[in-house]
Amino acid sequence: MLLGCLGIHQLAWGQQITAAITGTVSDAAGAVISGATVTVTDMDRGTVYVTKTNDSGIFNFVQVPIGTYEVKVEASGFETTIQSHITLVLNQTARLQFKMNVGAVTNTVQVTSEAPQLQSDTTQVSTLINSRAVTDIPLATRNYVELTLLAPGSVHPDNSSFNTGDNVNGGARPYINGNREQSNNFILDGMDNNQTSENNLGFTPSPDAIQEFNLITNNAPAEFGNFQGGIVNASIKSGTNHFHGDVWEFFRNDVLNANQWENKFLGPGNELKRGALRWNMFGGTIGGPVLRDKLFFFADYQGQRFDHPASSNFITVFTNAERNGDFSQLLPGTQLKDPISGQPYPNNQIPLSQQNIVAKNLFASSFYPQPINGDPINNAINTTSSALNADQGDVKVDWNVAEKDRFSGRYSQGYQNDPSTNSLLILGNGSSRFPVHNVVGTWTHTFTPSILNEARFGTSWITILTGSSFDTKIGNLGTTLGIANTNTVGPGLLALGFGGGTPTSINSGTILTNIGNSVVDQDFADTVIQFDDGLVINHGKHVFKTGFQMWRYRINTFYTGNSGSYGSILFGGAFSGDPGADFFLGYPSATGIGVSTGGVWHQFSWTFAGYGQDDWRITPNLTLNLGLRYEAHTPWVELNNHQDNLDLVTGQIQYAGQDGNSRALYNSVYGQNAFQPRVGFAWSPGALHGKAVVRGAYTISTYLEGTGTNLRLPRNPPFTPSEVNATYNSPTYTTQQGPGGASPTDPFAGAIMYVWDKTVQPAQDQQWNFTVQDAVTPSTTVQAGYVGQHGTHLMVPTPYAQKQLINGEPAPGTYFQGNPALIADLSTVSGTASTGYMHYDALQAVLQQRLSNGLEGQVAYTWSHCLTNNSGYYGTWGNATQATPAMPYYQNLYDPAADYSSCYYNSKHILSAYATYELPFGRGKKFGSDMPRALNAVVGGWQASTILSFHSGFPLAIYNATDSSDTGSRGARPNCGQQQVFGRQKSFSSGGAFQGFQWMSPDGFSEPSDGTVVNGVATPHSFGNCPAQGPVNGPGFANTDLGLSKNIHFTESKYLQFRTDFLNAFNNVQLGHPGNTYQCSFGQQCSSGTFGLINTSQPARNIQFALKFYY
Repeated sequence: MLLGCLGIHQLAWGQQITAAITGTVSDAAGAVISGATVTVTDMDRGTVYVTKTNDSGIFNFVQVPIGTYEVKVEASGFETTIQSHITLVLNQTARLQFKMNVGAVTNTVQVTSEAPQLQSDTTQVSTLINSRAVTDIPLATRNYVELTLLAPGSVHPDNSSFNTGDNVNGGARPYINGNREQSNNFILDGMDNNQTSENNLGFTPSPDAIQEFNLITNNAPAEFGNFQGGIVNASIKSGTNHFHGDVWEFFRNDVLNANQWENKFLGPGNELKRGALRWNMFGGTIGGPVLRDKLFFFADYQGQRFDHPASSNFITVFTNAERNGDFSQLLPGTQLKDPISGQPYPNNQIPLSQQNIVAKNLFASSFYPQPINGDPINNAINTTSSALNADQGDVKVDWNVAEKDRFSGRYSQGYQNDPSTNSLLILGNGSSRFPVHNVVGTWTHTFTPSILNEARFGTSWITILTGSSFDTKIGNLGTTLGIANTNTVGPGLLALGFGGGTPTSINSGTILTNIGNSVVDQDFADTVIQFDDGLVINHGKHVFKTGFQMWRYRINTFYTGNSGSYGSILFGGAFSGDPGADFFLGYPSATGIGVSTGGVWHQFSWTFAGYGQDDWRITPNLTLNLGLRYEAHTPWVELNNHQDNLDLVTGQIQYAGQDGNSRALYNSVYGQNAFQPRVGFAWSPGALHGKAVVRGAYTISTYLEGTGTNLRLPRNPPFTPSEVNATYNSPTYTTQQGPGGASPTDPFAGAIMYVWDKTVQPAQDQQWNFTVQDAVTPSTTVQAGYVGQHGTHLMVPTPYAQKQLINGEPAPGTYFQGNPALIADLSTVSGTASTGYMHYDALQAVLQQRLSNGLEGQVAYTWSHCLTNNSGYYGTWGNATQATPAMPYYQNLYDPAADYSSCYYNSKHILSAYATYELPFGRGKKFGSDMPRALNAVVGGWQASTILSFHSGFPLAIYNATDSSDTGSRGARPNCGQQQVFGRQKSFSSGGAFQGFQWMSPDGFSEPSDGTVVNGVATPHSFGNCPAQGPVNGPGFANTDLGLSKNIHFTESKYLQFRTDFLNAFNNVQLGHPGNTYQCSFGQQCSSGTFGLINTSQPARNIQFALKFYY
């Protein structure tokens, strides 16, 4: 059987897709035997490896393919000893001990014991997951990356984001040991498997194609680089001397599912229907010999059709009263004021004479829905339809070229298309396409039994094509409503947003549903070329590894910018006190419009690395891992030098390759802090007779984050047409003026300028661990330990145009002081700097059960705390529902330390578990081992499986709808007082309708002083004192998935499997996060609105059927 389905602490041999066998040969008295012949035979492929023990009686076989092996030891004067069925898993070293009996070499002794579970040669922390676990555990949409959440230290703010069906490209990624989700490194058969610019997973293999994968979460050896979080090293299956494979069909339908919690808000008889679902996943694998013992192949195909034909959801539109200027429902919490006179509107009644023409035309338009009830929220319905169509596959060849040469090659391809529509034409439609390719070839040459070399070459190219559109029936609605400078490229309506945010990031956390669409188009083509070569030398008690690695990254990009080619108009409530009222009056807070035309730009970068490591077995029970890695990342340059930057001091524009400037315009000297020590020890105390091992390690690594696409220097004018954004601090700009376009004479007028600090560099990460592992039984181990991490130079988006706050008054900032005219000409400056840092401490414990008596599984517990001063540009990029969207910008650019708080993905307690159990009934089992075959066909062959996931709530990020500091803060927060956490306290609208749970009270927060005149004296401007994350924690998570399968055997290797998976089996309501945008004015009592209100949840129970045939 496999050495543990989830084996912890396996020894890694770099980015290899192999394993190793090591051991000692001694006589019965313990004296080592040198010169003994050791023969290892691959039982699946017939490949034979031979070596001799050295003077210390040690033998080593490094970088042998994963699989099942037989080891034979022969020595003159001793009986031959054979140990069979040794299963090697990815990156594992199996340590064997042979004690030889005196006798004739022709006599044979068979050893039946399995390889030991304890790994006494390694210091990394890792979790191994084999093909049995990948295919047998219940997984919605069968995304193997979801299984990374079974590892200690791994969590995600939205477990359901792994189940979106994004199995070809993208999808969710784990947050590991306090690191951002974009800081992982995915490897497939030794080849880079990452989408470069956004740090997404490149290609997601079918679970039935995966042999196994190893998740390294701490202290990787020197062969691994460019990581900060986890390293997910996966391997595709290979062919053997026997034809084998399977075919399958998985099926889900909404009639099998429970209804969503939020669909039941209107009570019995008025529930929204369950979201329509038609999901099918089908495919097959085949592997076998082309030439027996010589040439093998493996191939697979998987198709997915994931359709949501019609799913209804509540939205919120203006009530009939509000359309006529009556906003009295906002009282007493929000008192509206006239933006011009500053006088309050009596009873919040705005005269119709002040209604803006665009608002009047919208309310009269047939495309804007009428409310279905009198409630201020959830008063209209939109029906969405979406589909995900994906096809993918792999072809792999393994060739034993000669006695000393092996070659392995693989090609993978996938294509995914995701169209979506809305029944309300005013919301627009979306589409995305993802063609993905990944190819790699590996040549292994054995010079001598103790010297081996492995060379690898591969490439991946990933294309992301996304966009939005409108039905032609809607016509040029923007113009019809009276908005200028809109819809220059097609029918529809630009985005109209009601709430806090910026033109490029409209906040949806307020009551009114945003309408229109900014039409953001993306055309990304990312390519990675990889070459690496590694040499392994066995000498005495040492295994030396050294090698060279190289990656070339290239991104070809067209991007409209976040403001989109249609643009957006944002109403933040800054003038009247409410976003909806601001729209009624026609006074936007901000406008923006992106790029509709312009060329593709091309950036490229290199990473070079060299490493050396000595795994020194000082004594039979003490091993030292001593490694050093050098890794240098070159700065990003544009192929044609079409990028420019701003000098942070002088404010002068610097052009690539001109006037003595480097091509990159930042950090032209690379390789600083590039030396990375990797040291550790593994000690098995002799007094415990090999039943326990103590490990400790320290590692430094570097990681270059992709930073996204919309912050890169080629986006700057004059090379790329300007994305023009504007904000308004007084009611002088009206809705009908629309977003301002680019100036035909001044490319910098109103533009966004992207700036990279000259010191931008890869993140530097320090990791350490101290763990103890104990073999409780021959099949059960327990491990516990301390795991720590500290990261510096993390990528941070930086608002360099922000003003300072001096004595309560905004003052010019310290940047670009040499060119105030240019800064005044720009709309904003978005920077990138390496000023972030994080810290993580954890107790991690694991109970692991290797397959025994039909049971295998694991339980992992983590008690941890993660702290950081910045969440990173992506924030909750993975569509998190339990963590509030974390603002990537500092509240105060000049005091980044004030943002040091809990990570938004910090969960203090995490408990995860999985188990599979072959029920002990039927022929060959404990009960009914001799039962008749007919009865066995019914009673026998059953297996149960489960995944359990529990974690405590995430820290909530609370943001202010307005910038009380008046400095241009892009991360403004309110003041925090005594918090009132209600939990699951029911909340009802003014019309009496249930609207969710009021998780927390707005009374625990207040608006910072913002210059408001009180008793004739202006209050000082100020920043909020709430922490960046964590004044309140959100709801926790508790979920159980169950699976039940039945195998019907025709022969020993051919059988049919019927299975049923129950996802969220007990239909627990997994609450989303509460509204987190505070919208109250200084000195006013505040009504809740949607602040603190939870009205969303993760998926209700889903039932999945499957039929598989194995052969």
